[in-house]
Amino acid sequence: MDDDAKLRQSLEELKKVTGLPLSLEGTGGEDAADTLEKIAMLTSAWRDKYDRTNFLRNLLYGNISDTDLYAAASRFHIPERGRRVLYVIECAGAEAENAGRILRQMFVLKAGDQLAVLDELRVVLIKSLSKADQEDTLTGDAHTMVDMLNMEAMIRARVGFASPIETLKDMPEAFRNALVALKIGSIFYMSETALNYNRLGIGRLIYDLPESSCRLFLKEVLGDISPDDFDEETVSIISAFFENNLNISETARQLYVHRNTLVYRLEKLHQATGLDLRFFDDAIALKLAMMISDALKNRT
Repeated sequence: MDDDAKLRQSLEELKKVTGLPLSLEGTGGEDAADTLEKIAMLTSAWRDKYDRTNFLRNLLYGNISDTDLYAAASRFHIPERGRRVLYVIECAGAEAENAGRILRQMFVLKAGDQLAVLDELRVVLIKSLSKADQEDTLTGDAHTMVDMLNMEAMIRARVGFASPIETLKDMPEAFRNALVALKIGSIFYMSETALNYNRLGIGRLIYDLPESSCRLFLKEVLGDISPDDFDEETVSIISAFFENNLNISETARQLYVHRNTLVYRLEKLHQATGLDLRFFDDAIALKLAMMISDALKNRT
């Protein structure tokens, strides 16, 4: 295809994108190549500016001014005010596009609902809420998304969200909080698939601690020992003991070991660490130390 033909094609593309007809009579040769490049740049810039997904990305990452925000919201018929919740759906296996298609079919039901595929792993769903929708409703919807994606397309997903918001200007904070919920969940609550930023408990507290304080605590509790030094059997015993609320009989039953065998292993751990998990204070100290160690390994 010669430059003149490419130029005509670019003009058609520009008209499709912008609705603006443009005629360049007498343009040819080197001028045609230069004009072709400029038209391509104009078409790309226009498409980015007037693309809904691009607008939502810029909004969530805080890359849009108030003036542009209100103009774009009006252009895309997105109300500036309204009670909404922002979900970030994190997909395993780079399945975001497929997940976005399924979620759009099943969850984008109201005029104010918005969905954007951010990258290969993440989809953002912004849902309009009624006054009757409470926290348990949001958590239930998050679980429904996870279950539906797994059943419909075998997509493993986790959902992070925070408190409902009232204006578009609240979106960046809601987005950051949802991402933090997913991050904290990946460190401390790996079995959870619906992560509410306001229900992260001690995990969020540890995540927010300064690194210096974390390392000082580990040194105070364990000295030169690290939780990474524990073998797999020891970690299993500790985890089961916590899961069973420090109940030796229930833990022994879960691990299929004799009660005396479990007591012996707990005593060995006591000798190695100075912490006797049969006592609450020592148990909580070790629990915190293990969580802090996990947090430090995941700091970036």
